[in-house]
Amino acid sequence: MANLTNRNRSSYRDRIREQRETNLERLEREAKRSNKAAKLFMLLLLVGWFVLTHMKRADAADGSIIDKINVKFTQNYGDGGETLEPTIETSTSNISIEDISYAKDPDKWKPGSRVLVTIEFSAASGYYFGAVWNREAVTLSGAEFSHCGRIDDGEKLQLKVYYVPCAVLGDTSSAGWDYKFKKAVWKEVDYAPGYEVKLYKNDEEVGTKKVRTTTVDFSDKIEDYTKDKFYYEVRAIPMTSDEKKYLKEGNWITSEDDVVNSHTGSPGVTPIGYNTTTNTGTLPNYNGSKTSTTGWYNPGGTWFYYDTYGRVATGWQYIGNLWYYFNDQGQMLTGFLTDTDGSVYYLDPNMGYMKTGWEYINGAWYYFNSSGRMQTGYLYDGGKMYYLNEYGQMVAEQ
Repeated sequence: MANLTNRNRSSYRDRIREQRETNLERLEREAKRSNKAAKLFMLLLLVGWFVLTHMKRADAADGSIIDKINVKFTQNYGDGGETLEPTIETSTSNISIEDISYAKDPDKWKPGSRVLVTIEFSAASGYYFGAVWNREAVTLSGAEFSHCGRIDDGEKLQLKVYYVPCAVLGDTSSAGWDYKFKKAVWKEVDYAPGYEVKLYKNDEEVGTKKVRTTTVDFSDKIEDYTKDKFYYEVRAIPMTSDEKKYLKEGNWITSEDDVVNSHTGSPGVTPIGYNTTTNTGTLPNYNGSKTSTTGWYNPGGTWFYYDTYGRVATGWQYIGNLWYYFNDQGQMLTGFLTDTDGSVYYLDPNMGYMKTGWEYINGAWYYFNSSGRMQTGYLYDGGKMYYLNEYGQMVAEQ
């Protein structure tokens, strides 16, 4: 009886083990079928993606892929000192320019300072931009390549380049002479690297110079005590081959018979009678003997002063308890005067004598000390504190 019981138990365990093994085999078969289905599903997804993303290239043999472009920048010149946007064109077929943007507002451009330009192109229906874009794929004129790449699955292309703004140089607003009428002086022109100057004597050109400053010394061309008429023409110009790529010369401006401050380029006061004398009498000699001309002398509106020996006065002269200044030609000067040591004085515009104290000149107050020198900086006078700017003009009081 005991042996029968043990056999029954053994038989029951075998059936359980067989059923378990059968279930495991079934699960393995189902897992394999699931893996195959999953793999097939993933394969179908990959095939679908490949078809969708590459079907646009299916007609490559028919020329629908665009892998090169041509872009041309044309400079546009406005009025003097004005910077304009360039004309941007493409000669490549089946594409068009959709948008142009600049990294800096065109109103803030400066000639010669390059600007980043972004251009967006669109492909015509049935055409698409290729995947590889580099410098060799872009034929560019009038600008410098920076970067290029396609966007929107090849329907658009974005090109970034550097463009150098250009301009016609403006004209100087003031052209005249220094106090000795030997040095041409004019006001600076915006963006001008240099200037071309032509000197004329009695309407005949006698000299030409190109400089990077706003002054030219013509002492070697203009004689002392001359009765000839001298004037000059000046224009702003580019000086180097690189500057000529984005700058054009300005207009010729003829000088005035006027004194111009070489520091500010602003008009000053013309010495009385410069080059206007009609005197045909005998010039005083310098051999120590007297001539018929002594004291004040005014030929044709020009004031001179001769000492008792007939020698023409030059430089500072103390006459009748007043100081006067005469240039190298003996002409009495008026208005502002910058002496050789850099000191600035003011000579009465009518009588020519040196002024001192407070003077109201052309809408501004100036102060000249007891020696006639114009004061700048802080000044204490009459119990008040004043401030005079670098040009001597009062800008504040306390």
